[in-house]
Amino acid sequence: MLEILHLETTPDNLEVDPKTGDVWVGCCPNVWKIFFYQPENGLGSEVIKIENILSENPKVTQVYLNNDSVLQGSSVAIAYEGKLLIGTIFHKALHCDLNNS
Repeated sequence: MLEILHLETTPDNLEVDPKTGDVWVGCCPNVWKIFFYQPENGLGSEVIKIENILSENPKVTQVYLNNDSVLQGSSVAIAYEGKLLIGTIFHKALHCDLNNS
């Protein structure tokens, strides 16, 4: 059976945590800006985490959101041992600590 999970963003690449099964998604909040990309008018950056994706009630959490002051256009993200690595489309990568509180 096909299940659809609607997200309020534009997902790019998915990464699955092999230990937990959580799905990490690099997202671009403003996908239209990709077609007319200008570094001074960036894309925004977002990472979401989806827990229990195969259940009837998957939990979607926004883990990172930035308006271009740090990253532009997240395309992939993965967590490992309390750290988060975010890759982007046109910009740079970010390595940061996850706050698990």
